[in-house]
Amino acid sequence: MASENLPTHIDPAVGLQQTRRNILLRGVDIDACIDRIVELDTGDGPIAFAVNRAARPCAWMDAVIGPGAQRALRGKGGVRCTPLSDGVLRVGEVEFRVIGPRDPR
Repeated sequence: MASENLPTHIDPAVGLQQTRRNILLRGVDIDACIDRIVELDTGDGPIAFAVNRAARPCAWMDAVIGPGAQRALRGKGGVRCTPLSDGVLRVGEVEFRVIGPRDPR
């Protein structure tokens, strides 16, 4: 999920835990990467992910963030991915690359 899409207008303290997403990126339109393979590298080598589909926000967002959060996250609630390689991701700076199209299988 992109940090720019967090509904801070509803709750300024909203973060990754409330959205139930595993990775929060800044400056990356990850929602535009559906059907692509991307790599994240936090310094220990790249990890590849197949970006499969949009993560649809559920009504629980309204309960943990505030009324209107589910609607605010529609179309920009992050993505569902399949890891394609093993590795370590660390909090901090990340190198992000789009490798190419996802294998349609």
